[in-house]
Amino acid sequence: MADKRQLVPQNRGISCHCWSGDGSCLALSPNDNTMQIYSTANWEKIADLDDHDLHVSGMDWCPLTNMLVTASHDRNAFVWNWDETESRWKPSLVILRIDRAALDVKWSPDGQKFAVASGAKCVPICHYEEDNDWWVSKMVKKHKSTVTSLSWHPCSQLIATGSTDFKCRVISAFVSAVDGEQVSGPFPDPIPFGDVYAEFTCQGWVQSVCWSPSGTSLAYCGQDSSLQVVTFGGGEPVQQTIRFNQLPLTSLEFLSDTCLVGAGHDMNPILFSGGGNGWAFNRFVDEKKEKKAEASTGGGVSAARARFQAMSKRGDEGSKTEDLFTQHESAITCIQLIGEIGGSSFSKFSTSACDGRLVVWDLPALGIDTAALGI
Repeated sequence: MADKRQLVPQNRGISCHCWSGDGSCLALSPNDNTMQIYSTANWEKIADLDDHDLHVSGMDWCPLTNMLVTASHDRNAFVWNWDETESRWKPSLVILRIDRAALDVKWSPDGQKFAVASGAKCVPICHYEEDNDWWVSKMVKKHKSTVTSLSWHPCSQLIATGSTDFKCRVISAFVSAVDGEQVSGPFPDPIPFGDVYAEFTCQGWVQSVCWSPSGTSLAYCGQDSSLQVVTFGGGEPVQQTIRFNQLPLTSLEFLSDTCLVGAGHDMNPILFSGGGNGWAFNRFVDEKKEKKAEASTGGGVSAARARFQAMSKRGDEGSKTEDLFTQHESAITCIQLIGEIGGSSFSKFSTSACDGRLVVWDLPALGIDTAALGI
């Protein structure tokens, strides 16, 4: 079974969450200007941080430095450090120089930089200047509309962005002050900071983007209920479109180079598998359990009359309404991987949703064949 916890009242929801590197703590925002931190040993709340003025829209916990970063609609970011002497989280304000809300934030895999998606059509790439003791932001200005999501390539010098201009872009995020020698990832030659390596289209707003653990595949999902997977190798990138009948996805993560999980408005995570024949829908993670047929409690004329009255008064064809079988009861807002730092495959992940629930999914415990998925 999945581990389900109601950490926030249903009428508030969870906008985003993240885990500490060792999994001992969980941070989340209850859809307001605060960040709450829980100890996973007993699920006791150990911190309540409210330095932001408006809704916290993104957060990330760096496993290498143990620093938290949060971004908010107040157009600012905070980097949080744990102070051992004072036994509290101390914030460091980061001026992003944007005039619209910040929507997402991610640490680079090496922990030296973080990037912020925003409604200002730009992406601040922030790094720490030790001489001046502050965080400096450099702007990527290649977008024509709101940037909704971003993901770092494993090399920490490329970033993929999704935007409401129906585009997914791969952009150079090389900062000479912290990166050393420049690399170009899956592309042949490096380019200057802020320039676009590649641009891919979608038929709707791009809601989420993510890189595979090896950095050879890029996935993004759109508001048109589609999933796009771009595979890099020798020659030109190969793009594949997977369309599905469900509602749009809002979050994506690679579980391995051959398995991808997405979730969104359908309240049920979906697994996609890839291989030599391309990518395809595999299964829902939260599958409905078949119930044994129950004996009818009534019969004859009285049962027929009850069914007729239900149909005429409420438009109900049955005597009972069916409960939701999914663990979540509202749109899923965030997916986070659980596992070894820098790992190449993950069999556990967590989801948070507008229903205030956090659900931890353990695929082997759910009876899902992870070997067949390449996990």
